[in-house]
Amino acid sequence: MFYQPGKTKHNLPFDPFKACVVPRPIGWISTTSLPRPGSPSAPPIHNLAPFSQFTNLSFDPPYVMFAANQTPEGSKKDTVRNVDSTGKFVWNLATWDLRDKVNASAQQLPFEVDEFHHVGLSKDFSSCLPGDDTNPVPMVRESPVKFECSYHSTLRLPGGSAMGGVDLVIGRVEGVHIADWALSEEGKLDIGKTKPIARCGYYEYVVLDKTFEMVIPGGDKAILAGLEGNAEQVQRSDTT
Repeated sequence: MFYQPGKTKHNLPFDPFKACVVPRPIGWISTTSLPRPGSPSAPPIHNLAPFSQFTNLSFDPPYVMFAANQTPEGSKKDTVRNVDSTGKFVWNLATWDLRDKVNASAQQLPFEVDEFHHVGLSKDFSSCLPGDDTNPVPMVRESPVKFECSYHSTLRLPGGSAMGGVDLVIGRVEGVHIADWALSEEGKLDIGKTKPIARCGYYEYVVLDKTFEMVIPGGDKAILAGLEGNAEQVQRSDTT
């Protein structure tokens, strides 16, 4: 079958587009607001939401991005508003054990609602980001892997509908938190222990608990270090 999005119909009972690009890592993003205007003594509001368009970008230094579609009313998501105003966010690994919490945090709730409290998650404030001593971004304590990120840039993509417009937010990873129990004896992050979940098409997800290895034949050390994402090895190769 063949169709042209926005021009011709696919004639299927379900739209196939998102199901074609799978699995997609989940951007479980936590943010915090600035003090509310007119209420400087009121505490900031913490937000937590999953995004199914998320990935890492470069590794030296490391960058990540998430894409947030606009609301049905055509406005920015609370997550994007918070990142715009504070310049920081945290990515938390979505796991099999936390799957119900991840799903519950996707609800479209009023800005004043704290999703951590709403879904029953604990906050971790052991942050390294500048300014977090006064207005920290909470991490999901129960998640085994967290990236603290400083805001880099936003690319706004126009949409054919109010929800179709998307903000593609890029952040630089400033701090990486990994639970000791999530590491293997040889020092690798063990997905057999963390069991990350990923987004598929429709309302489907997948849990990852097995891997297989393929090394490019004939690759030199610098290329292999780049594929591995080993910034220290790449830097050493660049100076030799």
